[in-house]
Amino acid sequence: MYKFVIDSDALIKLTKSEVLWEICNHYNCIITSEVKNECVDEGKKRLHKDALKIEEFINKNLLKVRDVKKERKIKENLGKGEISTASLYFQEKNSVIVTDDSAFIKYLEESNIKFFVPADLILLMKNSRKIDSKTALKYLKKMKLFIREEVYADIKKDIKEDSK
Repeated sequence: MYKFVIDSDALIKLTKSEVLWEICNHYNCIITSEVKNECVDEGKKRLHKDALKIEEFINKNLLKVRDVKKERKIKENLGKGEISTASLYFQEKNSVIVTDDSAFIKYLEESNIKFFVPADLILLMKNSRKIDSKTALKYLKKMKLFIREEVYADIKKDIKEDSK
């Protein structure tokens, strides 16, 4: 089973597109305390609705919060959430990072660290028969506002090709 270490950017996009529930029900999803602070604690102060939704997933134990035991030294100019996410990736065996942050993706690619962008999870669920093509396209459409146009087009094409 996949174990996803999700950063703030991806967590917010997955929540706003209403696909986080599906992801958390089918896979082991974890975030760091720093990501929780950014998305939930700070989000609630700013009255973001997605902060309450994320907190609900944490309270229902669908989304687990883990403390980083040893923070990795990263030379790139990344935020606390990304640094803690990368550190947790190395702490949690057999995990994959989920992010849509371009600077973080660049670091992950250069470091040969496994990652998915949020839209990849929709395709993964569809290919793993966790959801059907119609549901996958519905979630992708909801995510469209939050992702790059080329990512949207590629994932949509893959979903449609796989359903033939």
